[in-house]
Amino acid sequence: MAGKTEKITSGEAYAGQPCVLCGEAISARDEVVVCPRCRSVQHADCWKSKGGCGKAGCPQLAQVVLGERPKGDGPPPPVSMKVIAGIILAAAALILYLIFRPQPPDPAMGRIKIAFLAEASYEVDAVMTELAEIWNASHEEIYIDLQLLPPGTMDPKLVVLIAAGEAPDVISLSEERLNYFTEQGLLLPLDHDESGQPIYGIQHPAQLTKLVVWGGTAHPAEALQVLHYFRDNIPPVDLDALREHTTTPLPVFGF
Repeated sequence: MAGKTEKITSGEAYAGQPCVLCGEAISARDEVVVCPRCRSVQHADCWKSKGGCGKAGCPQLAQVVLGERPKGDGPPPPVSMKVIAGIILAAAALILYLIFRPQPPDPAMGRIKIAFLAEASYEVDAVMTELAEIWNASHEEIYIDLQLLPPGTMDPKLVVLIAAGEAPDVISLSEERLNYFTEQGLLLPLDHDESGQPIYGIQHPAQLTKLVVWGGTAHPAEALQVLHYFRDNIPPVDLDALREHTTTPLPVFGF
């Protein structure tokens, strides 16, 4: 019962002829189908509704009613080899650029870099920043990477750095955090007291914190130099008066 594929055509050439299915005259504006088997003419809508030829006894079934293919229909045109080659070359150029692109100059310039993490108010921030700049301008072997945070933000930053295996070499810690790290054995002993017990923190001259060295530092001797440099050069303040004015404890986040 299968037949040839039919096409939709203009009714202009068949104007006035009756549709074999509905009997109405075909106008020039109508879309029609000429049965590829019996050549009878009928409206395209009649053909579709009937599922094939409307002439009695004609076995032609609807196959695919084809008209002018709409724009954008069908698979996209094949990509030319020039385009493919261009894409490959562009990707290769990008990869090479990412590998060999000029890197920003390292401020350490080959020196041992000691990271110092601390919280600091505006006044202490200015003093410590100036001290770090003086050191870095005059020392050829050690570079101080000073990382100062707003008050109350130390714990979240420290948690992230430790989890990433990038703990700073020197840290300014609160008493609570110092005790915790000491109990966990995470700090480098700085000295020993008269009874021979290790000392893990030295008082910050201008803050209610202790200066410590991270036990996993790759450069313990250099970290100690940096710690003592700041301890000896930060102008001291009245810590008792500062303690009296500190009524709100800093937030402590568990590790």
